Amino acid sequence: MAGFCPRFFVGEVGAGRFPEEEAWPAALGDSSMSDSSPDLTGQEFALSGTDAHHALRVLRLRGGDMCEVVVGSAVYAATLQPGGDTVKVSLVRRLEELAAGPRYRHQVGIVQAVVKPSLIDQVIEKGTEVGASFFLLAPSAGSTRWEHVMKEERLTRWRRIAQEAAKQSKRLTVPVVGFSSSLDEAFHNLRHAGVLSVVLQPDAVCGLRELLEEQAVSPARIALWVGPEGGW
Repeated sequence: MAGFCPRFFVGEVGAGRFPEEEAWPAALGDSSMSDSSPDLTGQEFALSGTDAHHALRVLRLRGGDMCEVVVGSAVYAATLQPGGDTVKVSLVRRLEELAAGPRYRHQVGIVQAVVKPSLIDQVIEKGTEVGASFFLLAPSAGSTRWEHVMKEERLTRWRRIAQEAAKQSKRLTVPVVGFSSSLDEAFHNLRHAGVLSVVLQPDAVCGLRELLEEQAVSPARIALWVGPEGGW
């Protein structure tokens, strides 16, 4: 395990309910979250059952091995403390700046048209790895049988994919994965939360950089709308 330090999240992560305006930025962003939470060095936390199994059975970690633990908006170096039915981590020191992980100037999320579940798997995994703050899935005119795609077990799977990708890419938060039943609902929720919506089109005459430069105030939150093949 030399040179490898796995990361775990402690507490409620990836709840999946798309937040209202007052819930921003805590639910959605790495960027504007301050690092002013109290120092918890010396405290112990229990890993979830899934993380405990992954640590012991997959990563083959042992007592005293180092890992990283995200608690709220802070990241800690920690040691693993297996014992009985639970696996605990003991926080050794708080990590700062680049060692903690990336913080972004803007919160950028993806509004993804409902497509084949396997494609959504890739969107959420790769989007999380490059820093997406949230994913909002919505049916488009070309989303046939979307009711069969958007089942609760699939949402649970996509939230789990986001969490695993966040660990691998050393994110400070797990992106929220939510669903809107219509494009109107998706747009209303985003607008209410103060998010600038940008539709991605191959033949657009204005690029994203130019669009942002035209804004009187630089938006803190941006949603990139990605339609299916053939457009929305």
